[in-house]
Amino acid sequence: MHGATCTFEYTHEFAPTVNWEQCVPVAVEAARSVVGEDRVNGAVAPMMISEDFGAFLQVVPGAFVFIGNGESGSTGGVPLHNNHYDFNDDVLTIGANYFAQIARVALPA
Repeated sequence: MHGATCTFEYTHEFAPTVNWEQCVPVAVEAARSVVGEDRVNGAVAPMMISEDFGAFLQVVPGAFVFIGNGESGSTGGVPLHNNHYDFNDDVLTIGANYFAQIARVALPA
């Protein structure tokens, strides 16, 4: 309209983020062990996300997980990439405990 033109280039810069099936139960078990079963959703519906973690998952087995950073109205309770976002430092120990538990669950004793 009005003589406007547009040129664009479509690229595939990010690979799809697809969890390895065998890694999901390990991730869920570790999370339940750290924060309790009632605070873990092991059946999250697939979603369209753009995340460079997808490139890692093409090479190394793994699972992308969300670690809660805060509820609406609290520190960390706004979406990432928001000018009001403030990382909730209190979740650092939960995250560290979770990753340590991943190693305990996944590696033989």
